[in-house]
Amino acid sequence: MKSLTIFTTASQRLAARLFSRGRTQADKQRGASALEYVVLAAAIIFIVGILATNTTVQNTFQSAFENLFSSAQNP
Repeated sequence: MKSLTIFTTASQRLAARLFSRGRTQADKQRGASALEYVVLAAAIIFIVGILATNTTVQNTFQSAFENLFSSAQNP
């Protein structure tokens, strides 16, 4: 019974020490990851915007989908 009490006390002290450390490296990394996702999303939106306004690309995609669907109708 005494060994269980010692184990419980030691685990409580360890938990208190771990939770009272303040900001850890993982907390700092979360902020960097969020920033990377925002930059990635902005890049994707920019690329999609360029593709949407370029008429040559639009015509290429349109003809590709028309060919895809016409070939699906005629097996």
